[in-house]
Amino acid sequence: MERGVMLTAVAIGVPWAAALGTVAANRRPRAIGFTAAFIAVTASALLLRGAPAGDSLTIALMVLYSCLTLGATLMLPRRDCTSGMIAGILFLLGSTLLAYSTDDLRVLLAAWIVSSAPFLREEWFGAPTWRPKLGLLLSGAALALAVAVIAASGGTMSIGGLIHSSPTSMTVFGLLVAAVVFRKGICPAHAWVADAAQGGAAIPTALLLNGHFGAMLAARLILPLFPDTARELFPLLSYLALGTALYVAVRALTENSPRRLIAYLALSQSACILAGLESQTIEGVTGALVHWFVVSASTMGLFGIVRLLEVRFGENLTGSTHLGLAEHAPRLACFFIVFGLALVGLPGTLGFCSLDLLVHGTMASHPLTGLLLPIATAMNAVSVFRLFARLFLGRRKTGLIGMADALPRERWIFTVGVAFFVLGGLFPSAIVARRAAEAEMVEQALQPPKGSSDTVAERALRYHHIAIAQVE
Repeated sequence: MERGVMLTAVAIGVPWAAALGTVAANRRPRAIGFTAAFIAVTASALLLRGAPAGDSLTIALMVLYSCLTLGATLMLPRRDCTSGMIAGILFLLGSTLLAYSTDDLRVLLAAWIVSSAPFLREEWFGAPTWRPKLGLLLSGAALALAVAVIAASGGTMSIGGLIHSSPTSMTVFGLLVAAVVFRKGICPAHAWVADAAQGGAAIPTALLLNGHFGAMLAARLILPLFPDTARELFPLLSYLALGTALYVAVRALTENSPRRLIAYLALSQSACILAGLESQTIEGVTGALVHWFVVSASTMGLFGIVRLLEVRFGENLTGSTHLGLAEHAPRLACFFIVFGLALVGLPGTLGFCSLDLLVHGTMASHPLTGLLLPIATAMNAVSVFRLFARLFLGRRKTGLIGMADALPRERWIFTVGVAFFVLGGLFPSAIVARRAAEAEMVEQALQPPKGSSDTVAERALRYHHIAIAQVE
């Protein structure tokens, strides 16, 4: 127990201390940021190694987010790699890991608000428009009101203790759902996500979105806290999520701004995670948790590549014409298409495994609305290839003789991402089994097993093997 507390404190405290040190030293920010993120990855990985199967979801998310931040410190262009940028990224890392690891509602609320603070000012990571600020403020306000209502009613501030006490306040349920809607960008609160990606700092904004605090709140608090209410009313949020996935997929088909288009893709695919968590099927919940990793890694890579292209080609990068950048940056082109197609379920990648489980689970629980998920995914695949064609295909542009391709440090981190998707697709059993064991807590909160002797991992893996055999 003491070892776990110490490792958690290291994973959270070192990035915050390094953030202060980066600002104070004002030199070698990339080295400091990389070292701090690497320590967070190591501490989180040691925590995960000792965690029992079925009770390691939050620790696995800590490892994932630490790895994303480690990659962000390497893919940052030299122009963006300032002391302030690195300090803000490390500050965001510590806040997110604190939200994942805490069992106290008050600490969760503080981390929720603190993680969004850098995106409320244009001088930091914020966009110049008002919608991102309003969306983040409303999500924080909704969660703060929910915590206040729980405290006023005499409830404990421990998440574990609160779940065992089984409160039934519809006010708390509504406020928690509102926090999820605003933070995750579920329709009608979806517009702020594209605005934040377009006007804010690209890579920090990708880290903010890939924290997936809305899905985390649903999995850790809403579903286990309100099992009966969730069975009756939470499907409405699932319908909104599926509707959001389809709506923003349609918007992406006509979008020419690379940043906004990738934001729509990320929002569409991440909305499917929420639908899978509510699907009340083991396949759907497992698929949602695996897809959580796929969406986070792929969209992080896509945002990073687009930012590198902006720095090397020009800030006015657009997808309205064919730019022919593959001639100048063939490695970036290859990485881009792999990340993009893994996001939409390319066979042979981990994205295919997650979407396979996710589609089956949502269609089993919602036969009609579940059809929206594969339709939205197909539209997103068209948008991915359209953006790739506009950026990288076409005639070679003159005046770009000195344009650099992926640098060695960028190649290393992008190669790790590609290996994650490919190896995960070729050998999915280890990843699916681990996520399936973690999905048991979520699935049992809504639909406890009835007379089944199979373990959760066996059921999910057996379905996945049958589906792969049918495809072959």
